[in-house]
Amino acid sequence: MPASKQIIANVSAEFQKDGVSCLSVVFDADSDGWYLCGHSTPASPALFEVWSMTDEDAKAMAETDWGVAADSWQGQDAGGQNAPTLDANGTALSNGDTVTLIKDLPVKGAGVTLKRGTLIKNISLTSDPAEIDCRTKEVKGLVLKSCFVKKG
Repeated sequence: MPASKQIIANVSAEFQKDGVSCLSVVFDADSDGWYLCGHSTPASPALFEVWSMTDEDAKAMAETDWGVAADSWQGQDAGGQNAPTLDANGTALSNGDTVTLIKDLPVKGAGVTLKRGTLIKNISLTSDPAEIDCRTKEVKGLVLKSCFVKKG
């Protein structure tokens, strides 16, 4: 299920049942529909999926059936607001920031290795909080994982 939008919430102990301790509301871009998914951990496969509802209905069902309050959801919301993009040290990144690479990174297709300590100015955030857009002298239109950079 390719998810273009997702929000996650933990289920409090008194509402957990059938091994479900985490819920996610996921938008499936291929079918333009919402899923309410139950998981034993955020990374585990879904133990159940409820199909064909709005994100508001999915959140309402989560609150009614699972005791998940509206302010418990983390990650992308239905409007596409992203979780913050964090660098390797957990510092929030913003558009226009300057970052430094924390390890050597070979760039596929370009035949170049960006060296540790390379300074990259004026980054742009993407819709994925784990990635940033940037450019270097060697490579234009570069997408980097935010876990390989630090702010400053």
